[in-house]
Amino acid sequence: MAHKILGYLDPVSLARCGGVCRRWRGLVAGGRSLWQRLCSRTEWQVSPETHRKQLHQLTAADGRPDWKQVFVQRYKLRRNWLLGQCHVRTFEGHAQGISCVQFDETRIVSGSHDNSIKVWNIRTNSPWSVMTLLGHSGTVRCLHLLENRLVSGSTDTTIKVWDLSTQEQWSSIACKVTMVGHTDTVRCVQMDEEKVVSGSYDRTLRVWCLRLGHCRAVLTGHQGQILCLRFEKQRLVSGAADKTIKVWSLSGGSGRCLRTLSGHQGAVTTLTFDAKRIISGSLDCTIRMWNIDSGAPLAVLDWIKSEGHTGVVRCLVADQWRIVSASDDKTLKVWSLETGRRLVTLRQHTDGVTCVQFNDSVIVSGSYDKTVKLWDFSVC
Repeated sequence: MAHKILGYLDPVSLARCGGVCRRWRGLVAGGRSLWQRLCSRTEWQVSPETHRKQLHQLTAADGRPDWKQVFVQRYKLRRNWLLGQCHVRTFEGHAQGISCVQFDETRIVSGSHDNSIKVWNIRTNSPWSVMTLLGHSGTVRCLHLLENRLVSGSTDTTIKVWDLSTQEQWSSIACKVTMVGHTDTVRCVQMDEEKVVSGSYDRTLRVWCLRLGHCRAVLTGHQGQILCLRFEKQRLVSGAADKTIKVWSLSGGSGRCLRTLSGHQGAVTTLTFDAKRIISGSLDCTIRMWNIDSGAPLAVLDWIKSEGHTGVVRCLVADQWRIVSASDDKTLKVWSLETGRRLVTLRQHTDGVTCVQFNDSVIVSGSYDKTVKLWDFSVC
């Protein structure tokens, strides 16, 4: 009965109950199911990768997870995000501005206007830990990292696929495939295990065979340069300089356009989507949300109503509860996905922020100021 009553409490009240007396402390500390239930609530959920990592670190000698400590870790992490408390590390080495970033548990990959790609060891700032990939003859405009495979697109109109496999004694990093077909800058790319999808200033989207580099399909319909895309399974969403967003079906290789969304007053520079909504950013300095099935507008986040960006929104990404956006106004902003409320503004870059990626613990951003920054919310 006591555990049932305690199960109705919020985490702060539950922790306070543990300080009432020895008996209550035992009920709270020993009530693993109480803390496990809290961890399962939407606001305290993390990605599957972080979940596995926490359980591995916080499993007791009896083989059972210490759910209280798992929750405490999640509580502190979310608090740091909401307060903007983080440790910032800076990676320097590019000769010109950063145009794109990707990262995983061990490395950051950045592309630059200096035509190079750099692979940084995330565990150290040592300049000796940086590998530079050369091959593009123009600005590297976009990257996508998936395990040890990296795909890059450039103003030289080509797409390159790199193998980033490394061992302690040797490295086999090399360009495995070069895809040729676009007639102008390749502005955005994404891959899965079988294909690469690219968008270009030549106003087309192309679907490529990842292994062989053959073009499978060409999608036309945008009236301006294509600046951003995202796909998942058989659904593709793209944004362009014609101020529109298009939703495409990739099933059967047809590339059929399902609907066109209009509302931005400037080019659509960045977007992402989930099962419910499309989120987009634009040269008009706003972030907009749309119903993915009907195309109906859901919300507008701007600087007047929402303390939004005062410059062009260059990049945004989202997970199950937050949006992180980057802008020419030199800031990153974190937003509540459900309410659209601005949660925090992050200022460290000295020039416009061009690209951003994040996970449960860190944000990685790149800027015209030639630096890559890692914002770590897990160490404060």
